[in-house]
Amino acid sequence: MNNAIWWDRQEAKVCVLPNDSALSVVRALPPTGLIYSARMRGKEMRDSDGVFSQFYEALRLPDYFGWNWNALRDCLTDLHWISAKHFLLTVDDADTVLSESSEEREILFRALNDAVTFWAQKPELPGQEKTTFQVVLLRPPDIQEEVLREIRTD
Repeated sequence: MNNAIWWDRQEAKVCVLPNDSALSVVRALPPTGLIYSARMRGKEMRDSDGVFSQFYEALRLPDYFGWNWNALRDCLTDLHWISAKHFLLTVDDADTVLSESSEEREILFRALNDAVTFWAQKPELPGQEKTTFQVVLLRPPDIQEEVLREIRTD
């Protein structure tokens, strides 16, 4: 898959990859435009405060961020404070994220999927580059199906 296909995928879903997979620079970079890449540490996201802290730091969320799930959803579908047109969020050790709270884990994964879908469906305006938003969850190879099951939304 070349970089244009990676960024223009028709399937607007969070991508789950094994920790040891190699996402080449060619695939990770959009074909044109400015990219903002954020890498978050899943092991520091064991509770909601850890999740909000990682997103706050990685995405430089505005001071008015409300430190709750609705505020995170709002910020993921805004991002006006970052001067980029392409966003790549990577979460290391995704299997450890909110591992003690399946309910909050589902809320987070749904918010990420919703943000990917939001940006994919947002129309491209004349004279403006389309904003793209990709999320990659890295996990150990032996638990791929578990993580995949949890991020599926019906």
